[in-house]
Amino acid sequence: MKKLLLTTLFAIVALSSCENVTKEEKKEESTHQRALQLYHGKFAFCGASPATLTGNKIVVQGDTFLEGCATCPVMEGTALVNTLLVGDPYVTPDSTDKTVWSYFWYYDSVPQAPTWVSLPTVNRTFTITEKPGGGMSNMWCMPCKILPNKVNGVTLAKCYGPINELALPLRTSIRALPGETSVTQAPIGATYPVGTIVPDADSTKHYKKLKK
Repeated sequence: MKKLLLTTLFAIVALSSCENVTKEEKKEESTHQRALQLYHGKFAFCGASPATLTGNKIVVQGDTFLEGCATCPVMEGTALVNTLLVGDPYVTPDSTDKTVWSYFWYYDSVPQAPTWVSLPTVNRTFTITEKPGGGMSNMWCMPCKILPNKVNGVTLAKCYGPINELALPLRTSIRALPGETSVTQAPIGATYPVGTIVPDADSTKHYKKLKK
């Protein structure tokens, strides 16, 4: 997973510094020079969680997606944040301690469903398909409601994010397509595993053309 984190960071840097951008994109770059930020505190970690459809829609950076819900452990420590989605990482979705944001960090092990005992994280890839449950979900920098009861001493949260939307690049929403490969730590057989495709700098134009 550490290798994936480093790959993701390099992808973020490459995509954020791409020179072939329009005037509007350059203006946005100057307005948001630092989209990626480190955070320290409580957050939900969804990297090893599956998601289910809620039947609702969710809007991410102006585009509408099917909404998924994932149950995720609440952690405390350092995490990565996209400030274009979360303006102030330290202000919770409803400004109370009943909610948290879902952020990302590297863990050797995390509490995992269904027992919520801490288990080693296992990084794997899978191919996105059109069949029900065959897609992926993005739960990075999404709102979460803290559940009232702990399970095996673990605080859990229900997080809500888009189905088949990429966490990267940072500055626009991109729809994942069948046949593409996503990375996740959710177990094999999980529906809509939380994860993302990691595009490189050369694929930026390709992804822009596929945006819907």
